[in-house]
Amino acid sequence: MGFRDGAGRRGGFAAAVTGLVALAAVTAGAVIAFGSSPGGSDAAVTPSATAPATGAAARPAPSVSPTAPGTPSAAPGKPTGQVADGAHTGDLRYFLVPPPEGADVYGDPDGSADSAADVAAGAADGEQAARALSTYGFRAAATRTYLTADGVSEVTVELVRLRGPGQAAAYYAASAYQATALPLQGGYPARGYDLSSGSAESTDTLLAVSYQGDVHITISVTGGSTPSRALLQHVLDAQHRRLSTGR
Repeated sequence: MGFRDGAGRRGGFAAAVTGLVALAAVTAGAVIAFGSSPGGSDAAVTPSATAPATGAAARPAPSVSPTAPGTPSAAPGKPTGQVADGAHTGDLRYFLVPPPEGADVYGDPDGSADSAADVAAGAADGEQAARALSTYGFRAAATRTYLTADGVSEVTVELVRLRGPGQAAAYYAASAYQATALPLQGGYPARGYDLSSGSAESTDTLLAVSYQGDVHITISVTGGSTPSRALLQHVLDAQHRRLSTGR
């Protein structure tokens, strides 16, 4: 099975994952499935409601990498990174799109640096999820969640860096959410989903998945009676641009 990389070329990378692997998305109850079950069923496995929190002691300190010419210098102690030809180096947290002015960031303002175990922790079968990440060449992950200044929307951005652009494209192509499709724009590969909670006591969530170079992107927007599609598109555009340019 072939996949197209971020530049649209036919890649030689073939992804094969035995059985159905379900990973918990950044929103509780969302399911991302890789591969297919031996019997050909497309039914996804429901993950646990929440992923265990990662302690601050388990998160590595921000790395400091050389700054390329023309790249703005980061403040001392802040995550730094570089991008060239779709390959992202340095601290992946550097590439998280900055939260808007007045936003209330949960936890570390720089975001969390996550391991493959952290990413797979919310899956119904953590071992299978970890094997899937290994298949696509997991390298690093970073997450940041914030509440918008108006107190209405909660936004979570998750980045997962894989072995290369071909693997990121394959990871994106192999993923599927059980939710209502949501149209997105932007001129780059992206899929949107409307995750209805089905409950009057909880709000719905909008989800977008995409990739740029060797990094897979997952963004969720939750809050209000109807989550903002415009906000989801805005954050996705800004995140894709930051991964493309490093700015």
